[in-house]
Amino acid sequence: MGGHDSVFGSSIWIRLWVNGREGATVFDEAKRSRKWGVHMSVGPAPYTVRSFVDLANLENRRGKDISRLDPEVGRVTRALRAARQRYLRRAKRYARDSPERLALRAAYRVQRSDLRKRRDAAIESALRDALRVFEDKFSDDRFSFELVAGPLAGGKPTYQIGSTLPITYPAKQAAASVRSALAVEAPSRNSVVRALRSALDRPYHHAILKIDIERFFESIDHFELRARVSRYSSLDRVSAALTERLLWEYAVLAKSQLGLPRGVGLSSHLAELYMREFDTRVRTQPGVLFYARYVDDIVIVSENATALAKIKAVAVDTLNQLKLITNSGKTYELVADKKGDYPSGEHLEYLGYKFTRAGGRLAVGLTNQRKGRRVKRLEAALQAWLSTLPNASWPNHGHNGMLLDRIRYLAGNTKLLNSKSNVAIGLYFSNSALDENAGELRELDVMIQEFCLLHGSKMPDKLRSRIESISFVDMFHSRSFLRFNQKRVERIVSIWGQV
Repeated sequence: MGGHDSVFGSSIWIRLWVNGREGATVFDEAKRSRKWGVHMSVGPAPYTVRSFVDLANLENRRGKDISRLDPEVGRVTRALRAARQRYLRRAKRYARDSPERLALRAAYRVQRSDLRKRRDAAIESALRDALRVFEDKFSDDRFSFELVAGPLAGGKPTYQIGSTLPITYPAKQAAASVRSALAVEAPSRNSVVRALRSALDRPYHHAILKIDIERFFESIDHFELRARVSRYSSLDRVSAALTERLLWEYAVLAKSQLGLPRGVGLSSHLAELYMREFDTRVRTQPGVLFYARYVDDIVIVSENATALAKIKAVAVDTLNQLKLITNSGKTYELVADKKGDYPSGEHLEYLGYKFTRAGGRLAVGLTNQRKGRRVKRLEAALQAWLSTLPNASWPNHGHNGMLLDRIRYLAGNTKLLNSKSNVAIGLYFSNSALDENAGELRELDVMIQEFCLLHGSKMPDKLRSRIESISFVDMFHSRSFLRFNQKRVERIVSIWGQV
């Protein structure tokens, strides 16, 4: 790895902004009052070339490499892809086991090995330079996340940090360090919903409390967060100082000592840290049968309404201590009878799913909002085909194929070609807790059939036959996979930007 493998040597003065004086930087405040400077041994701090390379490898496995952030890495990465494409083109000329193809493969493997070594060396060099820049700026109190306001998402403000390696990789490392200090990985949306389904999928008396936190990210109190960060002795001091820096930049930008910047990865992990004691306190209350929190959506299943009332009082009181309040419009209770059934017309909505119990049976569908998004996307795909029908002056150019791919994309599941990520997206993998024969899926099938009845005369027979063979119900049941390259996916989803 070379000699430049640690950030600050054996120790560093890390100055923490602790009194929240508005308008002062973390570092200026420390300089005015030396009692807030604490001499801290870095020890096995994670801010090393090795730790940055490990993060880069993790990003690469997720299909996100750093080639767009460094010119040399980008050049070698493009050369690697070009070599593969040349090999595939030339290999088609020969029979599979012919001597010519075997020789071509051997030569390609040698070239690929060399290019991979050059790419890895370029990545390490780029990250070593990034670490050196970060170290210099941090040591001189000049480091900044370059936090700026981003676009609105769902009507809520988002923020962005600088896109250079000396900013993004310290930010990634700080997020990884906070996640490691928490010791427990935050559950995925799908795992939370599947666990809830299991908890509700039996006929027994129970009561449910659904809590939504009002303006969660915007309401996190900086003083309370600092107090909680300080309790994690396993969190390295560089990460703690970067947390301070992010809070200060956000406070200056938002003009508030409340809130974390949405859209910044570190914020999500700090929010989990902020809520960890709340999770423990509520989960361990007498009468709790099931507890889950996904970001700011909380669901609690208790033995009965009496136990639920006590649990709710503890939950609300603990949230108040955290300076958080509930969203009354999305917070409610639901009490089942002895068979586990819910009152007529009542249901639980959680993370895009609708849970209903009647006749001793649990039914899991999609909320109107979540179903509506998929319906609108299907409508947009069908309308895009109708509005651009080929004619003498506008020939097909894959027009029919795009309609097929868009419907298949909505009904199936996708893993990008050439992606090293193991994450799948699509109908099943985004809605795995849904009933296999859910009414929402049948409605989508009906939409396709009605479209073919109305506009079948405009379609070639082969196209109509292929569209009629597509079934959301069947593809959900079979968990069908489709393979698209990145450019094809971009074309497919291009019409859904406003949906």
